[in-house]
Amino acid sequence: QVNLKGESMREKIILACTVACLVIITWVGSINKSTDNVPQDPDVTIGRLDNDLTYYIRNNKKPENRAEMLLVVNAGSVLENDDQQGLAHFVEHMAFNGTKNFPKQDIVDYLESIGLEFGPDLNAYTSFDETVYMLQVPTDDTEKLDKGFQILSDWAHNLSFENEEIDKERGVVIEEWRLRGGAWKRMIDKQLPVILKGSKYAQRLPI
Repeated sequence: QVNLKGESMREKIILACTVACLVIITWVGSINKSTDNVPQDPDVTIGRLDNDLTYYIRNNKKPENRAEMLLVVNAGSVLENDDQQGLAHFVEHMAFNGTKNFPKQDIVDYLESIGLEFGPDLNAYTSFDETVYMLQVPTDDTEKLDKGFQILSDWAHNLSFENEEIDKERGVVIEEWRLRGGAWKRMIDKQLPVILKGSKYAQRLPI
């Protein structure tokens, strides 16, 4: 189940930041000035694999013996057609419902078996422009670290999409959508078409 406590608040923060960024970008873009590229952090190692996947590595001393691994997919709800609305978010959910090497709930079951917790250590979110999968794995055990990379690989291109799991997840997504139908959602439905007028973002909330 991807409908986690606290996820709604995270989604609200993501949405608020996205809207703020879009407004700032529009304002900055109206000023006829060029800006330099953001300088690269010297502590970050950046490379590209043969399959064009770009990786970023940064050493952090805390928490000890832990690696936080993220798969950032540059695709979100703004790329959906009218008859695909909600698909990017649904795909994110399905990443936890079976892959080539981790059938059905095996990803969650495996990570919980090694002491990780769904939510703080294993999670994902979908926004307008990206879908991000996150997990933490121990680095003092090579086998567990390898499993972490295997999970990232499966998330990238080996989701199962079994009919049974798809049908089970429909109810989860619908309930998540229902729980967000309060005053905040009603205000957003009124605000976005004004704030983002003329933009596809106004009609592409990930849920």
